[in-house]
Amino acid sequence: MHRRLSLGFVGGLAATSAVAMVSFPAPAAPASAVTTAALPTMLKGDVSSYALAATQVDMRKVASYWSPDRLKRASSYEPKTKPSPSATATTSAAEAGRAAATIPAASSPATGAPASDAPPMVGKVFFKVDDKEYWCSASAVHSGYKNLVATAGHCAYSLARDKPVENWIFIPSYANGDTSAGIFVGHTLYMHQDFQGQGDFDRDYAFVTVYRGFTWQPYTDAGKVKYRSADAGLLEDRVGAFHFAWNKGTGRRVQVFGYPAGAHPDGSRPYTGQDVKTCSNTTEKKMASAPTWQLEHGVRLAGCQFTSGASGGPWVIGYDSVKRTGWINGVTSLTWNLNGDGRVDAVSTPYFNTVTQRVYLQATRQSTS
Repeated sequence: MHRRLSLGFVGGLAATSAVAMVSFPAPAAPASAVTTAALPTMLKGDVSSYALAATQVDMRKVASYWSPDRLKRASSYEPKTKPSPSATATTSAAEAGRAAATIPAASSPATGAPASDAPPMVGKVFFKVDDKEYWCSASAVHSGYKNLVATAGHCAYSLARDKPVENWIFIPSYANGDTSAGIFVGHTLYMHQDFQGQGDFDRDYAFVTVYRGFTWQPYTDAGKVKYRSADAGLLEDRVGAFHFAWNKGTGRRVQVFGYPAGAHPDGSRPYTGQDVKTCSNTTEKKMASAPTWQLEHGVRLAGCQFTSGASGGPWVIGYDSVKRTGWINGVTSLTWNLNGDGRVDAVSTPYFNTVTQRVYLQATRQSTS
């Protein structure tokens, strides 16, 4: 039997404190996308970095771009594979080829339950590709500068356009439009050059440093509601962060978080993408592969029915619901229909190994204050 493979698309409760007013322009006025040269900085160990908003001026443009209305209009992202030099069209997830699945789904998995005590460091990233706004899942990960976000590579770099996405921001603890935990503008994107250069989904992860956050505060001017920005501090101070783990192998119990939103292959649509969902199981001991996506060493979790919107969401080892932290050991990259019944029933992540650690460590050295 053929099994269908599709891409896992894009997709809090921090203590409040007094905030100082800052000088971002109000979002009521239109703002153009930040334009940055799509030229990577090649770093040690095959790590590439891209400036997303290199200056304070760029940061303010991105901040003013994301008005509450634009956030509401954004939709879950449907990325493409990297086009071949001779191709004039790209391959979408819905058109992905078949992939053999030799390991059956586990007998008693969690399929995507509401995360009633959702980790505050899990949230959404929003960005712009061409003239449309999109979102993915993501989470804060620990760094000395308290400014780092982990997500899928395709949630920060457009393979079809061969350049980073525009106007990238992270909103932790996002739920039903609530942005009170802060909006954090992306500063620099770090990724492995094989994702950008080859579209290799064994490297479908990204680490993004962010500026200090802000929140939109409403006020009335001449009878109209407008917004001004207020400082929200450093990301990790605001919502905490997962620790980073690598080379942990398979056969481990993990908990996956994300914002699934899209339809299953059969057209059913059980998720809204408006709040965090979770699923957990033990990762399969055999690595997953998918030639369409150049995936050879993926780690798969059977029984998780996450759909479009879950991409970039963290895979967490040892999640402590009291301390509300754990160890991030993957990010949702692909979704799978293992039994061919028209419903997604597994997700996979690139294997977080020493190469991943190298990218992560480069990102932790970036100050954004």
